[in-house]
Amino acid sequence: MGAINGWSWPEVAFLYSIGLFVYAIGASFTFVQMQSLEEMVRDGTFDIILIKPRNPFYYFVTSTFNNGYIAHLLLSGTILVWSLSQLKIEWNLLKVIYFCLNIASGSLVIAGLLTIIGSLTFRVIRLQFLFRLFNRLREFISYPISIYSLFIQILLVFIIPPLAFVNFVPSSFILAKEFQYDGNITYILSPFIGPILFYIAYLFWMSNLNRYQGAGGITIYTTNTIAWAIL
Repeated sequence: MGAINGWSWPEVAFLYSIGLFVYAIGASFTFVQMQSLEEMVRDGTFDIILIKPRNPFYYFVTSTFNNGYIAHLLLSGTILVWSLSQLKIEWNLLKVIYFCLNIASGSLVIAGLLTIIGSLTFRVIRLQFLFRLFNRLREFISYPISIYSLFIQILLVFIIPPLAFVNFVPSSFILAKEFQYDGNITYILSPFIGPILFYIAYLFWMSNLNRYQGAGGITIYTTNTIAWAIL
């Protein structure tokens, strides 16, 4: 069976399935919401969120769930099961825990990046091209990043925060693949990247919300916005 830069097709399928699976989880609560924020800000319907006696961010992201991502979960789950049936992975308790933690972390990376993009709507309003750019960049992690040039690899690991941690880093650990960027430290950091990024994205969203101008062009400062941001 053929291979891509030392990755067999079942290993690539394993990598791809994890990437699609965590994308479906993270985007199901953030993609449609953040993408629709532009229209809500433009027509003033977002103001309704601010009068709710709840954290505006959590109320906003949990108000909608995109059922369309169920198909992504089913597809990625099927590919994952097939790839696992083809691979000889020596599972132990550490790997199982690590795998589960990174599924959660990868989902939060996706949600965090979409939240950061969406939060810019409070400043710029028209940002649909950034969502398209995000989806383009996400295509890079459908394959082992080691197949790309050094510049692209550095971009995905260190500069674009941090797409390589969605699936490539945890997959490399589970599949015992060599990782050239100080693998041990990177593997240890991987489960923490998602929660850290998502919290930063949350604070960034709340910070931009403080500069939000309502439909009447008046800057709206809610008395509890800053308090909500640190909770």
